[in-house]
Amino acid sequence: MGAEEKAAHKNGGAQVNQGGRPRTDLGLLLEALFYRLRNAGPWRDLPEGFGPYSTIHGWHSRWAKEGLWFKILEVFTRRVRGPVRLVDGTHILVHQCAANPAGGAAAQAMGKTRGGRNTKLMALTDARGRLVNTTLIEGQAYEGRHVVNLIRTGCNLRIVGDKGFDDDKLRDTLRALGHQPCFPTKKNRKHQVRIPKKLYRTRYRVENFFCRLKGWGCTATRLDKLVQNFLSLIHFAAVIDWLRS
Repeated sequence: MGAEEKAAHKNGGAQVNQGGRPRTDLGLLLEALFYRLRNAGPWRDLPEGFGPYSTIHGWHSRWAKEGLWFKILEVFTRRVRGPVRLVDGTHILVHQCAANPAGGAAAQAMGKTRGGRNTKLMALTDARGRLVNTTLIEGQAYEGRHVVNLIRTGCNLRIVGDKGFDDDKLRDTLRALGHQPCFPTKKNRKHQVRIPKKLYRTRYRVENFFCRLKGWGCTATRLDKLVQNFLSLIHFAAVIDWLRS
């Protein structure tokens, strides 16, 4: 007999209010996160049927701090087979409600480009275009400096990227780690680097991942001030993408 049943027995079978905060319905909480992911908008604009928006935002921040969705994503990435990894970056416009965070924009991976304030999402996917790892950097930052950090596990990988990664230092670093870079050289280079064209043709799948990701309203435009919360939202969307693959 549990504590609640014992308390009810002492009071003639009547239910006793134990006090404290009511339990959060996990299913309703996930629906609220899914709703915001799809429709974007401020937290306070969530429908009342989901409960207090502060509770939902609190759980989202807590899970972001604990890295919940990334831990789930890691479980899926263990299923990845084959040595091919696709890498690329894409710009995500920062909404005015997320601009000017405490501590400065640079600390929250926000930069300035010709298109205005934005964040750049770096993604490493498998050969099918499913997310393996990701990070957020400033919009004007050079993508090539972050490729090595995205490769957390694996050896003898074939890293495929576009001409934006045409950097001899990056190639040498990847080769020193035991990986094979597949980056085409720019036309203005004197010494062209030959790459397997059949392998390079698979690069479009990382672009397809970005298209699927930006199909969600809340990842197409950044509404979160904190990089930790926004990255958690991207991991949440990536988990859904894995479940649909």
